[in-house]
Amino acid sequence: MENQANERQMEQQRVDKVMEEITHKENILQAKSVGLKESVIALRKNFWEDVTVNLDEPDDVIETQASIKQQAELLSERERSHGSIADEQKKLHKLKNEPYFGRIDFLEQDDTESESIYIGTSTLLDRREEDILIYDWRAPISSLYYDYALGEAAYDTLEGDVKGNISLKRQFIIRQGKIRGMFDTGLTIGDRLLQEALGNQASTMMKSIVATIQKEQNKIIRNEKNDLLVVQGVAGSGKTSAALQRIAYLMYRHRDELNENNMLLFSPNSLFSSYISNVLPELGGGQHQPGYISTFPARTGRKIHSRIPI
Repeated sequence: MENQANERQMEQQRVDKVMEEITHKENILQAKSVGLKESVIALRKNFWEDVTVNLDEPDDVIETQASIKQQAELLSERERSHGSIADEQKKLHKLKNEPYFGRIDFLEQDDTESESIYIGTSTLLDRREEDILIYDWRAPISSLYYDYALGEAAYDTLEGDVKGNISLKRQFIIRQGKIRGMFDTGLTIGDRLLQEALGNQASTMMKSIVATIQKEQNKIIRNEKNDLLVVQGVAGSGKTSAALQRIAYLMYRHRDELNENNMLLFSPNSLFSSYISNVLPELGGGQHQPGYISTFPARTGRKIHSRIPI
């Protein structure tokens, strides 16, 4: 019991450190956000004062068009930067409540010291951007948490398989920076973690629960060998969760190629679209400028559609 208490104290100290890093990043982003917002307001207010307008000669018209384009591009770039900061602030706000849910200690072949991998919904670097404090659940190394019990394990990278050994698998329930539950297991998911993730109160919105992904679901989510993938299962087996988690994974994995324009989701009705509308943002989205996936009620016969934020 004493050893368990010491372990919990050490883990809480790490959570406290992570919370400090999050607060530090939030303060920096807030300062940048204020500066950019003021810059955007000033550019909008003085847009035409900073543009050279002369329509007397053809050359003057071309110069005027170039001046307007340059000013518009500058304003657009500042607005995108402000939006990107707002997106990062939202991510940090989510991490502040529940920074991570899992930990694995992994020793690579030929290494002498194992590395502790903490897994959450988004990646978090330290303020020097040298150490990874939290790994995104979609990162290649995070698949170890879902696919293996204690013992020999491996994960795929662009350079090939990385093999090693898992000596510890730990699950956390963290709320508002405080560890509410912590337990070691040789399985992917413990019933206590699933019950806590689902919560005691009913909700009209679907929960993402990436901490409770099972090995079979993880194979569906990370499958990139097949162009077409059909998932069959009984009601309540997790088909919809796996599909949305797969979207989030693919948009993370191919974030330079995929965006909301590449995604189309057919839903039974608008109620279902509303039910799943918060899942993709909770999963971490695509790690790019926020957008929307169009959803079409497949059985209505109408052309109207709603949009799910990512």
